[in-house]
Amino acid sequence: MSKTYRVGIIGSTGRGDYGHGVDVAFTKLANVEVAAVADPHEGGRAAAQKRTAAPQAYADYRHMLNREKLDIVGVCPRWIDQHHDMLLAAAAAGCHVYMEKPFCRTLTESDEVVRAMEMRHLKLGIAHVTQYSPVLDTVLSLIQHGEIGEV
Repeated sequence: MSKTYRVGIIGSTGRGDYGHGVDVAFTKLANVEVAAVADPHEGGRAAAQKRTAAPQAYADYRHMLNREKLDIVGVCPRWIDQHHDMLLAAAAAGCHVYMEKPFCRTLTESDEVVRAMEMRHLKLGIAHVTQYSPVLDTVLSLIQHGEIGEV
């Protein structure tokens, strides 16, 4: 029997909404329960709650992180001015993170987040639009046949 992971989704309607379906991606996994969503905008919060079937919804993501015992947090706003604080709060709450790109505004912010995640042995995944490219098969084939060296 596999573990069921509790997920919280952080969005910001009107400032990038919820990424490229990052929130909905969690609803398609059998061992995942979307436990809560957070969004300061009431209408966006209600829509996200309905879309993900989350039993709880919060105006403030920090309240969600403090009240829900989450395994993973989806950081979904596309604008990066909020990412640093959201990521540090998720790390402090002991949550792994899957997020929309771009990551952070500066290398200093990025280093702080990576350090906070590493200190707690947490994973950070960053969503990219291209999940598969046929070019990768060609490159792998060339490497396997010795036509180009490994990178």
